[in-house]
Amino acid sequence: MSEQAEAERPAETAPTASIEVVAPSKSEVSYGLFGTLRRMWRMLVITTWTYWVVTIHRIKGTPPEGTHAKGLRFWARGARRILGVDFRVVSGAVSEPTKARLIVSNHRTPLDIIPLDILFGGHFLANHKTRTAPVVGMAAEMVGTIFVDRDDRRSGANAIRTMKRYLEEKRTVIVFPEGTTHGGDEVRAFQRGAFLAAKGLDVEIVPVGIAYPSGHEFTGQSLGAHARGFLSRPSNRAWISIGEPISADTVVKDEEQVRRKVQELVDRSRAAAEAERRV
Repeated sequence: MSEQAEAERPAETAPTASIEVVAPSKSEVSYGLFGTLRRMWRMLVITTWTYWVVTIHRIKGTPPEGTHAKGLRFWARGARRILGVDFRVVSGAVSEPTKARLIVSNHRTPLDIIPLDILFGGHFLANHKTRTAPVVGMAAEMVGTIFVDRDDRRSGANAIRTMKRYLEEKRTVIVFPEGTTHGGDEVRAFQRGAFLAAKGLDVEIVPVGIAYPSGHEFTGQSLGAHARGFLSRPSNRAWISIGEPISADTVVKDEEQVRRKVQELVDRSRAAAEAERRV
């Protein structure tokens, strides 16, 4: 079967980091006056920071696909300080890439992109609605984010082809194969086609597991309510475990092994978080 025909099969669409928007959670925490002031200040600063990064890269003549996603990594380092994202790698380590990489992580909140980009750099696979989002959409397009509409078969096929091209160019691509955010530590079934772009290529799959304090995940509330939470709280903590690279050849034959590995890493991150809490 040809590469194009394989990519256009309807059963194998690219996994997209989509977000379920539902009614606000009754368990939202109020951080009082200081939380309100912190939220307003952070919103102003992160908006200004994002516009500044986009403007600088446009002045420099950054190509439409970004400069190997360096722009996003630069933005993420600033966003980490502005938003108080306090993450710690509790297991494993990031090694210098010697070939193309596909980073595979569980997905709990839009904040996932900050530690993952700081650690690995690369291009994210994102919901097509991100392209039109205020502020963020411009930055995402600038750095070569791969946009996909889960309900559009052609969009999925195009996303897979773009991922494949990035991997052929020995770039790093970051995906959330669960396809949506949810609470808890269970790593749900991966969407079909998550590793199709890596088929036949010399790519290493790097599994990652992230854990957050209970209630910090994006689930059971609107996007606005979730944003108010992470903008208001003093810090946004995360614990991260990184697995050993896995050959793409073995993954294509057995995708479930990656899901199991990500689950193991999430459990490891949760154990570290609980150990800190007890201290």
